Amino acid sequence: MISSFITVAQNKETERIIEVNGRAEMEIEPDEIIFIIGIEEYWKEEFEKKKDFEDYKTKVPLAEIEDALIKNLRNAGIEKDDVKVKSMGNYWRYRGKEFLYSKQFEIKITDLSKINKLTQTLDSKGIKYMNIGELDHSKIEEFKKQVKIDALKDAKEKAQYLVESIGSELGEVVTISEISSGYTRPMYSGAMMMKSAEMAPESIDEVQNINLEYEVRATFRIK
Repeated sequence: MISSFITVAQNKETERIIEVNGRAEMEIEPDEIIFIIGIEEYWKEEFEKKKDFEDYKTKVPLAEIEDALIKNLRNAGIEKDDVKVKSMGNYWRYRGKEFLYSKQFEIKITDLSKINKLTQTLDSKGIKYMNIGELDHSKIEEFKKQVKIDALKDAKEKAQYLVESIGSELGEVVTISEISSGYTRPMYSGAMMMKSAEMAPESIDEVQNINLEYEVRATFRIK
């Protein structure tokens, strides 16, 4: 989508100019998704009926939960190089019990179906949360350049037909200045996907697009 805002000005009596604001927008479907998964230790007794925290004795270690997660990631077609540890620490302690440790993973995914496959196979125990952290595109820099070019073309096109409407001819560009630029990588439009023993995993059907916009002010001579 391309639109523009126009102002006309004259610099000196000996030099006629026209100043035009050009604007361009582009919407891009992401091809890279950063998926966040948080895991945490838990007590097996937590998931047994009629058990209070005083009865919690059997802790499931973080290493065991992580091994199961990595196995599920591989089964979903996610490679080792696309998985990074983002943070680790202790998050909770029941009175009189050991600290429970947690770990957060950042996973790069290029196929949305892999997320759905993963969420359907994960054991909810030990999974604290899952959500989409960031959306990106492998050619985002190329798209940014194209939006800037389109904004300048928009300015020139408007300046040209305005000048021609008064029987003159558009000359060379004198100045180009950036007014504003925007780069919106939206978060997942739905709520954070939480998993527990009582909740079924959610599926993701679509994600929001990335929006690029750029606005320039260009000054041209009038012949």
